[in-house]
Amino acid sequence: MVKVKICGVTSAEDALKAVEYGADALGFNFYLPSPRYILPEKAAAILREVPPGVCTVGLFVNETREHVTSVLRTCGSAEGSGLTAVQFHGDEDRGFCRRWPLKVIKAFRVRDRQTLGEVGEYPVDYYLLDSWSRELFGGSGSAFTWDWLGEPMARPVILAGGLDIDNVGEAVRVAEPFGVDVCTGVEAVPGRKDRQRMKDFIAAAKAE
Repeated sequence: MVKVKICGVTSAEDALKAVEYGADALGFNFYLPSPRYILPEKAAAILREVPPGVCTVGLFVNETREHVTSVLRTCGSAEGSGLTAVQFHGDEDRGFCRRWPLKVIKAFRVRDRQTLGEVGEYPVDYYLLDSWSRELFGGSGSAFTWDWLGEPMARPVILAGGLDIDNVGEAVRVAEPFGVDVCTGVEAVPGRKDRQRMKDFIAAAKAE
């Protein structure tokens, strides 16, 4: 069954409801320009309430290794109660993606079929494929053409970009991803989830 990641979580209430509805992973956005940005201290408080077994992901865009390490420390990851994975959503190279103590997700913004062929192999655990935007690193609300994923990739794929209740079932059927990632598609406003949309999205994704 496909895994579901709810990204852009900014409150304990949304986090716990997502888990109740069947989410497998929660994403916390540490990219300061994002409207879904969350302070590491606030994320740490939410993480203490998340039950064991849920993957908790910190999203970073073109940050230094020192900054990422500092956020991980603030979130309590060294004590085992914090983030369990990092997601690099910018232009990070292979060297930067190496040697992290957590699971690593590398995001790629897909402009066309050729983009997928240029991904190659990164020393990470998962690839996240998002739609391309000139201005945004994720959260654009736009989808790319899922049937470009005709060939297996070097890592399990998490599909993102423009997913919502109406199209996630088709996306899972066409692309056959390991997981799906949603942010805009289940929001009431940026940073705040619509509980019914979130519940329906998770059910629709896992029905396939």
